[in-house]
Amino acid sequence: MSDKELINHSTTRHYIHVVAFVVFGIALGAYLMLEAYPYLEVERKEAPVPTPIEVSVPQGLAREWPTELRIPALGIDTTFEKPLELNPDGTIMVPESYDAVGWYKLGASPGERGTASILGHVDSVDGAAVFYHLGQLVPDDQIFVTRADGSIAEFSVEYTERYKQSEFPNEKVYGMTDYASLRLITCSGTYDKGSMRYTHNTVVYARLVGDSGE
Repeated sequence: MSDKELINHSTTRHYIHVVAFVVFGIALGAYLMLEAYPYLEVERKEAPVPTPIEVSVPQGLAREWPTELRIPALGIDTTFEKPLELNPDGTIMVPESYDAVGWYKLGASPGERGTASILGHVDSVDGAAVFYHLGQLVPDDQIFVTRADGSIAEFSVEYTERYKQSEFPNEKVYGMTDYASLRLITCSGTYDKGSMRYTHNTVVYARLVGDSGE
């Protein structure tokens, strides 16, 4: 090994010793500092666990006949006539009055868990009927149904759809849900004088969001 290589090797070893000494000195100083001033030690704290927010979602009310319907966005404030049943051909009866609505009693009652259906006419020979403006409802519009026991079921509109009567989705509209849902149903589209029927139906889908007692 040459003199130059010996000098470089010796310098490297000296540098390593110096670094090791400095590191040892820092560690020793930190230890002595904590021994002399224990309050300098950092206290470990667990991060607080956020408390979950509980959202109360109504599961459904007891079965009760509806008596009044109110839809503020459309200015509707009307009553229910006698409950609706099925016609001999399997279709649901329609209300006799053009100013009142009818509840299909073979489904859930409004506010009860399941699907409740309310039907109303769109017009008559004298002009607009109770559900003439039904298609104007938008998501989050409120629907209030007063029940025979004095309680009021509050619903919120989810969405509105229109179907051809020849392609009406019975299962989707009338099929039972696992929560308290509501369907408002009326005729729409073009009136066919030959068949004396409209070409379409408008259906408003809503769900229970609250209730109040007497």
